[in-house]
Amino acid sequence: MIVLGIETSCDETSVSIVQENKDGGKVLSEKVLSQVKKHQPFGGVVPELASREHSDCISNLTRQVLSETNLNLDDVDAFAATTGPGLLGGLLVGCNYAKGLSIINNKPFLSINHLQGHVLVSRMCKKINFPFLCLLVSGGHSLILLVENFNKFKILGQSIDDAVGEAFDKTAKLLGLGYPGGPLIEKLAKKALGKKEFNLPRPLINDKTMNLSFSGLKTSVRRIIENNISQSEKADLAYEFQKSITECLLKKVMLAIESSKHYKIKDLVLSGGVASNFFIRNQFRELCVKKNINFIVPAKSLCTDNATMIAWAGIEKLRNQRRGDSLDIHPKPRWSLESI
Repeated sequence: MIVLGIETSCDETSVSIVQENKDGGKVLSEKVLSQVKKHQPFGGVVPELASREHSDCISNLTRQVLSETNLNLDDVDAFAATTGPGLLGGLLVGCNYAKGLSIINNKPFLSINHLQGHVLVSRMCKKINFPFLCLLVSGGHSLILLVENFNKFKILGQSIDDAVGEAFDKTAKLLGLGYPGGPLIEKLAKKALGKKEFNLPRPLINDKTMNLSFSGLKTSVRRIIENNISQSEKADLAYEFQKSITECLLKKVMLAIESSKHYKIKDLVLSGGVASNFFIRNQFRELCVKKNINFIVPAKSLCTDNATMIAWAGIEKLRNQRRGDSLDIHPKPRWSLESI
């Protein structure tokens, strides 16, 4: 089975062709065009600008992946596109483009939830049986999930305010680092000397639910920065900010592991853009060793938004439901995993 996937939910335009094989899936070709430099002057993603960029380059990226694989559109078994959640303008571009390819070639169209792609992509490269736990942390989402099947997800906990990636971006802006904030804070945190302790809060860390909160942590950082701290102190602050978030995530995932004992969970997947943070990765790797659970995290290129995860989710969907989705499906800027 060969599926062409399209991802346009935010500020990356991506097209990928994935082929199913006995071990999972193989990426035949993938192109990702980032718009980061276009949005940097604004300190965040401008929706209208993002959709215009998607529209300008999606056809060229599709031609490139087909050329690299020596495939024709006739060779593709289905066309998958992110249909939500995300920015409506961008979703419309990718979704309608995939529908057009589907109609022209008389092949199935597959509507894919962006978060579903993040969760399932680890199964492309490694055998992971259902059910498993997943911590999905990205710029717009922070979810602790019980994954019961390719289309059945139970949200055990989630952020009640800022997502982790959003908190990183906003804190980076306060520190004068720019956008996107996650990699910049991680880089600055490596320069920390530990000379200054800030005693940042760990919101909801003792709460018995698995929910998360990061707005208060960001506010604490802002108040500290208003006191005109030095550059070396900023590095210490970046380190403690990163550590505070990680400790909150660890505590809530430990609760999830305990609450899911009757499922006999063997695997924990860390996914989403924030999963590319090596400090967070290493802390969760140590947790999984203690809990005797397999720790799986996708390659860094598969953590950020990409079309490979959409194509792979399309393969899983087509393999199970054996038919495409209706062309009447409209993009959903808000689309919960639990409603799939």
